[in-house]
Amino acid sequence: MSRTASLRVVFGIVSLDLIGFGILIPQLGVYGVKFGASPFTVGLLISVYSLMQLVAAPVLGRLSDRYGRRPVLLLSQVGSLLGYVLFALAHSLPLLFLARVIDGISGGNIATAQAVVADITRPEERARGMGVIGAAFGLGFVLGPALGGFLGAWGGNLAIGLFAAGLVAVNLVCTWFFLPESRVEGGPEGHVRTLKGAVQALRLPVVARCLVLMLLFTTAFSQMEGTFSVYLLTRFLSVGPVALEGGLFLHPVMTDTAVLREASLRAGWLFAVVGVLSALVQGGVVRRLASRS
Repeated sequence: MSRTASLRVVFGIVSLDLIGFGILIPQLGVYGVKFGASPFTVGLLISVYSLMQLVAAPVLGRLSDRYGRRPVLLLSQVGSLLGYVLFALAHSLPLLFLARVIDGISGGNIATAQAVVADITRPEERARGMGVIGAAFGLGFVLGPALGGFLGAWGGNLAIGLFAAGLVAVNLVCTWFFLPESRVEGGPEGHVRTLKGAVQALRLPVVARCLVLMLLFTTAFSQMEGTFSVYLLTRFLSVGPVALEGGLFLHPVMTDTAVLREASLRAGWLFAVVGVLSALVQGGVVRRLASRS
C-alpha cells in the first residue's frame, strides 16, 4: 500500500475515533448528574480517563515497538468498544466510572496512529503527515459534540454509547483489512509517546515552554468541557435558586428525562460551535501566522 493510501486510512481511523470521543465528553456531566454525581465527582469522571491513559500509554508504546503498531491499535479499539458498550448499558455511577477506566486504559489509538504516520513518512514529510492527525482532530471535535447532543436528546446514554461503539467497530474492520503493519523489524523505536520521551523533550527549553503553555490551555479548557453540562443543569434548567443561611444559594437540579435531554442538546451544540471556531482559527489564522514566521 502506498504512503498516501495509508495516510488516508489513518485519517479515517482517527476521525472515527475522535468523533466517538467527541460524542461522549460533553455528555458525561449530564449522565453523571443523572446518577447522582456532584460537580466534583463529575470532574473525577472526566479525569479518570486521562489518568488511566497516562498510566497505560508507556506500556502500549513499548508493546507497539515490540509487537507492531497494528496489534496494539486493534487491542486499543477492542477496549474502546467494550468501554462504549458499558457506557451505553450503565445504570449507575460506578458503571460509568468503570466504562471510562476501560476506555482510558485502552486509549492508545491516537498515539499508535501517530506512530504509524512516523513510520511511513520521511522526516521532511512528517509535519504534513502529522497534519492528517490534526485534521482528524478538527473533524472529530466538530461532528462529535453535535452528534452527541442529538443522540443524547433522542436516546440518552444508550444511544450515545452504542453509536460510539459502532464507530469503533467500523474502525476495527478498517484496521484489520486496510491498514498494513508499518513497523519495520529492527527499525528505530520510540515513535509512540513514553514517559522517557516526555522527560527528554522537557530538557529542550523551547519544547518545555510550549508544553507548559499547552498544559495550561488544556487544563482550563478541560475544566469548562467537563462541567459545562452541569452548569447548564444548575443555572438554566434548575427549579430556581433556594436561599440558604449566610447569603448562599442552591440551585436544585431536575433530573427528569426532558431536562437531561435539553442539557444534552445544548451542550452538544455549544461544543460543536467551539470546534468549528477552533478549526477556523487553526486552519486560517494560525496557519497564516506560522507561514510568515
